[in-house]
Amino acid sequence: MCENAAYGRVIEAGKQGNTRLLDLGCCMGTDVRKAVLDGYPASNVIGSDLRREYIDLGLDALFADRETCAIRFVEADTFDVPVPSLSQPNFETSTAPKGPEQGLTQFLGNITHVYVGALFHLFDGETQYAIALRVALLMERHRNDGTEVIAFGRHSGLEKEGMISDRMQRVRYGHSPASWTHLWKRVFMEIEGRTFAEERVMVEAEMRPHPGGGTHAAPGTGMLWWSVKISGEGN
Repeated sequence: MCENAAYGRVIEAGKQGNTRLLDLGCCMGTDVRKAVLDGYPASNVIGSDLRREYIDLGLDALFADRETCAIRFVEADTFDVPVPSLSQPNFETSTAPKGPEQGLTQFLGNITHVYVGALFHLFDGETQYAIALRVALLMERHRNDGTEVIAFGRHSGLEKEGMISDRMQRVRYGHSPASWTHLWKRVFMEIEGRTFAEERVMVEAEMRPHPGGGTHAAPGTGMLWWSVKISGEGN
């Protein structure tokens, strides 16, 4: 997380308060704890993972801070986030009761900063789009106080988009910087319309070599570092 170009802006915004940071697929919570160490208020930080055992390993073994950690951890499946029918759109901020039983749905329209690290590249193209759509639905898309609303992350990609050569025969799609930008524009066009997508959504994507030389990476891939910024209303 901290090596992403957007990280500094996220931390500085967090220090001002009235923001929320979500790490989607936090595993044992290393990145969210680093964000808190760097100044993001722990009470405004959420880590979610599909497997509760990873969260518990962080709390009880790796960091052993269950009694003192103020970060909120949620066991949740990203695909449980509902996508309203386009024929009857209802992309509003969630008013559901805030409780662990709600999973990620309780945060609909309420997340200022969302990090997604090493997740998208595990799936085919359409599944990646489905994840991005749900990330967008979690974001505060209509914030009007000047705060940048940002999704950011990294994952394996290709200079020219296409299927990743996977040693385990998994079906995985590799986006290029250009196709990744197009994906996010398509997402916001679907849920907010063309004007919003063209005027208020800025995507930055850069391909870099894999850290450490990419010894275990799929052939031909690099690391796609990216951020998606929604400018505030009236900016």
